[in-house]
Amino acid sequence: MIQKKKKELTPEEAFSRLASYCAYAEHSAQEVRKKCRGWELSDEVCDALIERLEQEGYLNEERFARAFVRDKYRFNGWGPLRLQAELRRHRIPSRLIDAAIEELEEEEMQGEDQLTALLERKYRSLPAGLEPRKVYDRLTRFALYRGYPYEDVREVISELLSDLSDELGDD
Repeated sequence: MIQKKKKELTPEEAFSRLASYCAYAEHSAQEVRKKCRGWELSDEVCDALIERLEQEGYLNEERFARAFVRDKYRFNGWGPLRLQAELRRHRIPSRLIDAAIEELEEEEMQGEDQLTALLERKYRSLPAGLEPRKVYDRLTRFALYRGYPYEDVREVISELLSDLSDELGDD
């Protein structure tokens, strides 16, 4: 199979593409670096492009961290531990991570409500007749993977399972 040779981008063409990329959605400097590597741009050119994107307002790690935390919490149901880990993978500074998560907690103020809703949905998706220990284990693994603290998970699952056993006992 004949491979088409990649056209090398000039720094100006690369900037134009990266500006469009960053204008479409929030991105981290790490994601921009990955794009630059894919285009086989040198580290020096990439650093200069990132600096220019930051100066012109296309790239802002604080804005990225806040948007990332808000979206992953609302749409993916991620908890604070998972959010923190994922932002670290994007090489976001700890102070920005902490500020974004703190802002989310102030804004939402319903962390356990989200966890409860998440676990109730998961519980309904489990096979009927599963023994209680397996239900507990599966719900725990699910919530921990989503990034919720163990103590919160344990408390919500215990409450959920006791409420369900009360409902079953009342029939």
